[in-house]
Amino acid sequence: MEQLRVGSPEYQAAVRREGEYWGEEVARAVAAGIPFSVDMRRAERIFVHRGDGLPQQQTFDPQAERIMNGELYQFIFDTVTYHSPSARVLALTCGPGGLCLELARLGHHVHGIDISEGAIAIARRFAVENPFKETFGSLTYEVADLNCMELGVQSYDVILAFDGLHHILLLERLMQQIRQALKPDGLFIFSDNVGMHWLNRVLGGMLYLLLPSYVSYGKKVAIAWGGAKRVKEDMCQRSPFEEVSTESILELASRYFDFVVQRSHTGIGYRAALVGDLRFPDIVKYPFLRGLKKFDEWSVKHKLLTGDHVMVVAESKVGRH
Repeated sequence: MEQLRVGSPEYQAAVRREGEYWGEEVARAVAAGIPFSVDMRRAERIFVHRGDGLPQQQTFDPQAERIMNGELYQFIFDTVTYHSPSARVLALTCGPGGLCLELARLGHHVHGIDISEGAIAIARRFAVENPFKETFGSLTYEVADLNCMELGVQSYDVILAFDGLHHILLLERLMQQIRQALKPDGLFIFSDNVGMHWLNRVLGGMLYLLLPSYVSYGKKVAIAWGGAKRVKEDMCQRSPFEEVSTESILELASRYFDFVVQRSHTGIGYRAALVGDLRFPDIVKYPFLRGLKKFDEWSVKHKLLTGDHVMVVAESKVGRH
């Protein structure tokens, strides 16, 4: 992907494919119900067949999502509200808008940006349909390419990027834009994939292979036989910018920001696929997921596993504005 020149025909084709893929993903889910990624409060348990290829998260289960990531989302909400009860928030790579919608419901003024016209169309629809209006701030969306756009100057109290920085080709340019767009006392909050250690990959892969799921054992064996390279190649065929900047996120962010909070999480590789596909009765599934999360947190805390995701709250470095 490094060989692509921003603005070239090849780059524009890759951007279109990226946007179309994520738009189709969320449209497929919304056709079956309300996924958590779109509306956290009204989310339904739905089953989605994502087509041939790499299967993951075929079941969208809001209870499972809350067990595994609820504390992470709550940390974001609490951090933004503590910083400012009515913050002006810019949400980068916002996808179908679940985080944006919830922040607006908490009284914040949110502007979401994403590359996918399809995802933004759905985000706008659910913003209009939102029944929780009592404490609502404001919410707007924009389709834009973060490799190119200008974010403004000292415009936002908080800039949030959730699980999307690893898709940005010109990540250092974006870091400069974020630093410029934050108010002098503003916060940059991001949670993202910073690279999976081989042990995480092996443990997660074994669990995914052995545990019962909505994916057949034959298909799982075929995926495992192809190894990590095949998994990544399959994903990149659908999402051309997948993991293009994964390895550089922390280093580039640290050039422009001082980290106030840095927490590693998700030590078990492919955890999202495991949680999404797990085929247990609920009476077994939810206690198992709680135990899995506790083991994951314990293993990262005691450095048995290296968290492949990181949550960071940062401030602009003094003198860099």
